Amino acid sequence: MRAGLYIFLLATLLLPLTSAGQQQSADTTARESEKAAHVHSPKKAAWLSVMPGLGQIYNKKYWKVPIIYAALGTTAYFWVDNNKQYKSFREAYSSRLDNDFSNDLMPEYSTEDLRQLKNYYWRYRDMSALIFAGIWALNILDAVVDAHLYTFDISDDLSMRIQPAVSSMPISFGKIPAYGLSLSLTF
Repeated sequence: MRAGLYIFLLATLLLPLTSAGQQQSADTTARESEKAAHVHSPKKAAWLSVMPGLGQIYNKKYWKVPIIYAALGTTAYFWVDNNKQYKSFREAYSSRLDNDFSNDLMPEYSTEDLRQLKNYYWRYRDMSALIFAGIWALNILDAVVDAHLYTFDISDDLSMRIQPAVSSMPISFGKIPAYGLSLSLTF
């Protein structure tokens, strides 16, 4: 029993360690008051993102706008290119099926090759359109999530506190003290 008391006294004197984070700076306080004054609407961010990038501008995430336009522009380029190739192979394939050899656009390909190439570019044209729609939807989703998290505190003000704790542990004939440490995190 005396050993437990000595451990408790030692823990009481030596273990109230406090590790506190940085104090809030004037910058952090100004940012928090600006965010509190401006009510941020995820619904408005979603509606603005129908025009790609406007939701990100509304959320003040300007660096995302070029990424969105690069992704949409790349998929649009591939859609246009695949569509052009699809139309040319489709036209050559249909003229070959009509036995119109006077106007054979691609004599170096067999009829089966033309059919396979037509189907290939048709599939990738449609896939480009689906990827374009997916990027557009992700643009809207990103704007909504950013608007929801706009007022989320991401400051460096973290703290941890370790201190001794005493509680009683019930047993069949009474209660005995239980010694331990309490750890609390604040962020």
